[in-house]
Amino acid sequence: MKFLKKEITTIAILMIIGIFILIHSSPFLSVRSHIFVTGHPFKAFKETIRVNRVKYNRERSKLNKKNTMIYTITGNNLYDRITGNVITNYKVTKILFLYFVKDYSGT
Repeated sequence: MKFLKKEITTIAILMIIGIFILIHSSPFLSVRSHIFVTGHPFKAFKETIRVNRVKYNRERSKLNKKNTMIYTITGNNLYDRITGNVITNYKVTKILFLYFVKDYSGT
């Protein structure tokens, strides 16, 4: 019985690690999972995500140092649940082979 519990625990941990790597494997999946987790589950898969070249070109030197790119979501606006501000831009940083997302206001 102890062996079975240990095996199930190991499989569960490996599945969690695999799902984490999967949702951070591309910038688009990473942005969609960030939107999903922050409280907009339907809009995460409904809206279109594009590279925001205008903001990127405006702050290219600062963003290139951090290995980041700016993505924007088109369609309906998403609102921050706490402040009520509109969120349309996301800063995606590549670390090794994974992508991590933060909301971006352009500061």
